[in-house]
Amino acid sequence: MPHPTPGDVTGQAVAALAGRHVVFLNWRDLDHPQAGGAELFCQSVAGRFAAAGVDVTLLTARPPGLAAKATVDGVQVWRGGGTFGVYPSVLARLARLARSARGVDAVVDCQNGIPFFSPLVLPAATPVVQVLHHVHQKQFPLFFPGPVAKAGQLLEAPGSRWVYRRRPLAAVSPSTRDEARAVLRLPGPRFLVPNGVTAPAGDAPVPPRAASPTIVCVGRLVPHKRLHLLLEAIPALAARHPGLVVHLVGSGPDRERLEARAAELGIAQGGPDGGPGGQAVLRWHGHTEAATRDALLAGAWLTVNPSHGEGWGLSVLEANALGVPAVAFRVPGLRDAVLDGRTGWLVDSPARLADTIDAALTELGEPARAAALRDGARGWAAGFSWEASAALLATVLSGELARAGRPDHRRPDDVVTRAWFPLAQDAPPPALRRTDLVYRTRPDDADGGLGPGAVALLYGASPAAARAALDRAGVAAGAARLRAATGSDLLVGTGRAWGAGGGHDARPVPAGLGGGPEAHRR
Repeated sequence: MPHPTPGDVTGQAVAALAGRHVVFLNWRDLDHPQAGGAELFCQSVAGRFAAAGVDVTLLTARPPGLAAKATVDGVQVWRGGGTFGVYPSVLARLARLARSARGVDAVVDCQNGIPFFSPLVLPAATPVVQVLHHVHQKQFPLFFPGPVAKAGQLLEAPGSRWVYRRRPLAAVSPSTRDEARAVLRLPGPRFLVPNGVTAPAGDAPVPPRAASPTIVCVGRLVPHKRLHLLLEAIPALAARHPGLVVHLVGSGPDRERLEARAAELGIAQGGPDGGPGGQAVLRWHGHTEAATRDALLAGAWLTVNPSHGEGWGLSVLEANALGVPAVAFRVPGLRDAVLDGRTGWLVDSPARLADTIDAALTELGEPARAAALRDGARGWAAGFSWEASAALLATVLSGELARAGRPDHRRPDDVVTRAWFPLAQDAPPPALRRTDLVYRTRPDDADGGLGPGAVALLYGASPAAARAALDRAGVAAGAARLRAATGSDLLVGTGRAWGAGGGHDARPVPAGLGGGPEAHRR
């Protein structure tokens, strides 16, 4: 039986919500001057929902110069309030929508440090799915004075726990999923919904990289990105790698401090053209158009992200999509985004950053090794698409709509089980929950040597519960090989399960849960 394309499969998942009114809440929208990765996630998914026939509203802040209402990619955007005023503004608008004839079927509540606390103004049966990009407990003190930082920490941790209770969570990385339980102690189900990556077209020519060692870093210039650590490594790197150029693409409040630090270190600085004679080692680009940014990245040997922690590491994956490996610290989010030794290098301490970048540039100076790393980076990034992100979030929403108003008997999902089992190429995949991840193995997989088969990743299921669920679904569970799933397993599964030939290829996507809503209990 021919397999549908990824677009067919993911489109069916989102189309299950067609006709529903889904409201997204986010601190900013993409037209906000300080928009970033959270805004890209929100509107990339919301736009795909709207294209599939979902009635989508986005409630967000209104910076100076933007209209109160707009329609973007089929999404109705309503703006109101500033940095902190957005919270009461959004809640008031959401409460009015919930009471209106149009109503609200479900809410996607994007938490950017301080939650919106949407359950406070909604009927108890209205599904609310939190989207968590990053846990901000350590960041609040970097941006706010003591009392304000403490208030933010209280709102993010006990505040969200008391208000959202067992509402489900969509985390963008395994690290964030873990911290939702370990740090915020949120008790509800936690699903992985990573960011997508807009990759170059498959038939697009591979752009050549720069002739001399080149590092390109893309992101906002803010303290927690710790770009000063990269600047402090530049003098030694420039001595070891003649012709080295470092491009910083992005703007932010930390630029003046970073420029001063570069001057103290004696680093030649300039604009995009390298200044007089084009000799500047460090080149500031500020905010650029996407085409300019991507052209710079495509020519890079390496990208570096010295942040003390990220929700995911979208800038790393965007560089990977252009064949650029990365150096980053082994910290939450970035340790998920970088496959050490395959798509880049992970660093354990600031003291090792310069040596790691030095070794990376040396490796990348060898054509065969550079080609392998570039291919590995592109292949890894290709596993993440916005279509899959939309499908994954849609399955969580569909599940919550199906059980709305019913008691929630799901067990805590601290355990995720990975199960390999035999599956003939022409056999349909088993009917598990839509939020479980099922995909067919490939010959080059570690499991490929076992013959035709499939992998299921079952949220909240112990090995015993996973075997029982597989048995109920008609799988010869005795032949299955089970183990605890890792974060990497989940990341691979999110892309493979919703790609061509994945586990969702032979099952129709119903309006509620697919394949039997109680295939197994958590």
